[in-house]
Amino acid sequence: MTRISIRWKLTLWYGAALCVILAIFSAATYWRYRAAAWRAFDADLSMNLDTLQAALIEEIHEAQAASPANVRQPDGSSGSSLENHRRAAEDTLEEFRLNGLYAEVREGLRAETLLARLPGVQIGQRGALLPESAWKDAAGSRATQVIRLESNIRAAIRSVQASPELDPIELAVADRTTLVDGTLAAIRRSLIEFGTVGLILALAGGYWLATRALSPIDAMTTQADRMAETPSSGSQRLQVRNPGDELGRLSLTFNRLLERIAVSMNQLRAFIADAAHELKTPVSVIRGEAELSLSAERSLEEYRDALRAIADESQRLSLIVSDLTLLAEGETLDHPLERRRIDLKEMVHEVARSLRTLAAGRGVVVEIESTRCGDYRGDERLLRQVVTNLLENAIKFSPSLSRVAVVLAQEGENIEVRVLDQAPTLSAEDRERVFERFYRARGSGSKTRGSGLGLAIVRWAVTLHGGRIRVEPREAAGNEFVVTLPPPPESAESREISGRQPEA
Repeated sequence: MTRISIRWKLTLWYGAALCVILAIFSAATYWRYRAAAWRAFDADLSMNLDTLQAALIEEIHEAQAASPANVRQPDGSSGSSLENHRRAAEDTLEEFRLNGLYAEVREGLRAETLLARLPGVQIGQRGALLPESAWKDAAGSRATQVIRLESNIRAAIRSVQASPELDPIELAVADRTTLVDGTLAAIRRSLIEFGTVGLILALAGGYWLATRALSPIDAMTTQADRMAETPSSGSQRLQVRNPGDELGRLSLTFNRLLERIAVSMNQLRAFIADAAHELKTPVSVIRGEAELSLSAERSLEEYRDALRAIADESQRLSLIVSDLTLLAEGETLDHPLERRRIDLKEMVHEVARSLRTLAAGRGVVVEIESTRCGDYRGDERLLRQVVTNLLENAIKFSPSLSRVAVVLAQEGENIEVRVLDQAPTLSAEDRERVFERFYRARGSGSKTRGSGLGLAIVRWAVTLHGGRIRVEPREAAGNEFVVTLPPPPESAESREISGRQPEA
């Protein structure tokens, strides 16, 4: 099926809805007027029938008063009564001729006797007006019946009785419906013509309205096409004509999305540039040492020195790749926390034991202080990485024969992990940027080389737990890294409790 534009879909739906409304309105209007017209026509016939009935009864009473007593014939009929009725009917129809209608008068219990018949000017026929069956039905009822005889003739028929001792008399009046039919036909034509014109105007108006309503979308599409042609220009934004309507809010949302994409792209470019810069050094060292060793015959000691340098740089390269992988896993993919009950004090002691070789090599003493600190529900792997990176960072950058302290404390509902070193005190600028990837504080003075991602990983892991980390200068010398961990969400705590096995 051929696809049509939204503009035409809106126009066609609008036109179809309006067409249905016009059809229903026109039909309702026509049928109401039609019913009213026929009620008026039938009322006029009934009024003429009333006039004919009153005049006929009056003529019959006058004829009875002027004639001798009625005498019944052997067949049960009264000859003088029949003559009086016929004469009265003829006289009445002579006067009724002025109305230009067709009228007919009959007598008898089955309307078998014709008294008089008056073909009107409009009817113009000499034969019987009604079929015999209609006369017989009317003879047994005193109610007025309206009958449609032909396509353009309607008749009203009624049975009356001038007096109890006389036979009933049936009266009928008919007229052409040409005027009503013509009026109804004219109304139908007018409704069809006006409906057609209205539908055409509605379609044109609907198309115009749809075009006006969709013009902001066309403008957005044009702007988006221009932005797609020049994707490097990250400062481009959609123009917002009316921020209060739906399309304006859509434009604002799209602009926020573009801002997030631009920020992400800038972060990705910076990440790639920093990673390339950090990876370039160990790769260059490894390549240089290998090429130098292969360039000429060397002593065993020189080969060992070259392999030792290659091994050191390979280890550093492996560390950088591992940290990059961890950050990529956490920041580009959803990283669900595996919350479980953790003894932070025990975990800190385990981390300190794992780093005692590094601390001993630098002559650094690690001290652990712990106030009353309860268990914490969190991701053990990430929290262990946080403590390890902070403590390792403190050992590396603190001078020899210094002391590094790890303090665990309960602060209200939060748990704080403080790592205090005696490294050179960071400046205000360094304290703001120390958690960025590959950032190194100026004047650190340490020859120990790491991946440059340790503190970035710490901030990501702490933020993932809903916590925060900050750096404060110590009074004498050194820095204090403060990690604040909030209590876990109620839902996570409920899942952990529900997952525990019941105790025996």
